Amino acid sequence: MGPPRRAPPRKGGSSTNSKEGKKKQNTKARTTTTAEGRPRGGNHRNEKQQGNEIDLSATIPVSLQQLLLNVFKSGLLHSSRSSLSRREGLGAHDGVNSSNPEEEERENESEELDIKTLIQTIKSHLYNRDFESAFTDANEELLRAYALRWSASRALGYAGIFRAVVRSDILGFLPKQVDEKMGHVLCIGGGAGAEIVALAGVWRDMIDTERAKSGRRDEDERQQEADETNSISKAVEEMTLDEDTGKSSQDIVASSTSTVPSVSITAVDIADWSSVVDKLLTTIKSPAVPSSKDHLAPLLPSFEQDESHGGRFSVSFQKLNVLTLPDDELHGLVHRNESKTVLVTLMFTLNELFSTSMAKTTAFLLRMTDLLEPGTVLLVVDSPGSYSTVTLGKGKSSTDTSKPETASPETEKPQQRNYPMKFLLDHTLLSVAEGKWDKVLSQDSRWFRREAAKLRYAVGEGAGLEDMRFQIHIYRRTEG
Repeated sequence: MGPPRRAPPRKGGSSTNSKEGKKKQNTKARTTTTAEGRPRGGNHRNEKQQGNEIDLSATIPVSLQQLLLNVFKSGLLHSSRSSLSRREGLGAHDGVNSSNPEEEERENESEELDIKTLIQTIKSHLYNRDFESAFTDANEELLRAYALRWSASRALGYAGIFRAVVRSDILGFLPKQVDEKMGHVLCIGGGAGAEIVALAGVWRDMIDTERAKSGRRDEDERQQEADETNSISKAVEEMTLDEDTGKSSQDIVASSTSTVPSVSITAVDIADWSSVVDKLLTTIKSPAVPSSKDHLAPLLPSFEQDESHGGRFSVSFQKLNVLTLPDDELHGLVHRNESKTVLVTLMFTLNELFSTSMAKTTAFLLRMTDLLEPGTVLLVVDSPGSYSTVTLGKGKSSTDTSKPETASPETEKPQQRNYPMKFLLDHTLLSVAEGKWDKVLSQDSRWFRREAAKLRYAVGEGAGLEDMRFQIHIYRRTEG
């Protein structure tokens, strides 16, 4: 059976449009990137020239993208006690490995998910629009297969979006000192892991950037002092020891991460993704994940063991249905651990919420509006065009001419009406909640295209990487 026409939803619905993307090459929206994250080729829009605050044209380096893919593969492809956990216990960077390589390979093969069969099962459920079997009632293997198949690709695209949002400083969240309050990110429909891994990649990119800046500053200061004293011995001494602080140069570089903000993430989903989230978090902090010299594992350090470097990154998962959530529980999500929520994401989720119930989804957005503090950013990413259209009403559509002209108005059935998700979103936030939101950016169709020749992701038949076509809308809560 072929892939579903609509993408696999997560929180009552998310969707991928790789099939449409392969058929229609939208050159106007096409954007590819170099390894350094600069735009290359295509005829992409320049948001800054359009007067918008956020430039989506660049993403994280390709070597860092590869590390994100390795996190998914290492964390989810194999079950139970894999070679990853064994290497971790022995010390991945020590070169110590007491296990027999042939036995290890055989064990991993026997524990590897049957990706092809699992994906066919998921697609069958989705084709029949049996979302309960695909997600709510799915076992761990099905959910892991979904994450390997769809979340890994999305994480690459999401990382570029999150990086653009953070770097624009629309969150007021650029690198600060560690005594600042931890910011909170609420990912609605984020159980499948794409948002979590993408945000971890962005935080790694920030840490690397701050370390590079700190290293350059230290080098410039040492050189200046060396020139002033004209002492070679003094220069050598300053390169290895800061006499004022007693810290080695390695400590100075490590402590530079204290300027990276700390963040807590709450992923909410109607299905139980807790096991998948736990596996991904363990792998994010594992030095045993395969990596390159440009971006060594772990993706992020384990701050539970050492919180002195700042930039803490914590994640929790909540199995909840946001459409039926009581007010006190919704308040607890938005104001989690007394941290200010700086970002709320609805990634390939909002359209399915509207499809489930327009009234409940509208009410949810309005309730959340009242709870969010001024300055909070709402990020909505979903399928473009007709893939994000909500159909309401039953019976004959307005184009149906088979009804006799003599039928009385009393016997006419209500006609179907199609509402673009973007219209419903704008109506709710900008009309019903008038004065409470500013629209920062809106694009109806955009591409993220992977560096196919440079990325490797072999997790099984039918689970290759895909490009991502999407619409994006960003709003900021005002004082209203």
